[in-house]
Amino acid sequence: MKRATLALILGLVVVVLSAGLAAATDLQGKVKTIEINQKVLTLDDGTKLYWTDSVTVTEAVKSGAVVKATYEEKGGKYMLKKIEVMQ
Repeated sequence: MKRATLALILGLVVVVLSAGLAAATDLQGKVKTIEINQKVLTLDDGTKLYWTDSVTVTEAVKSGAVVKATYEEKGGKYMLKKIEVMQ
């Protein structure tokens, strides 16, 4: 009984950790527009990426810049976790 419970708990931990890691996705593209006040940027392909105050979006992230973004889908929106300008 104890082994079965331990196996179940370990299995759940693996599933939870895997889901958390799999949720983050990387994307690269060219910035079409950026709206600082609304905290949203749009890439040339139409993808909209939203951010919160916990994400740093520097002045280098501007229209025409090629960026690499890490995001998670939350509530039907792509929420930025990290963004960097590619050279």
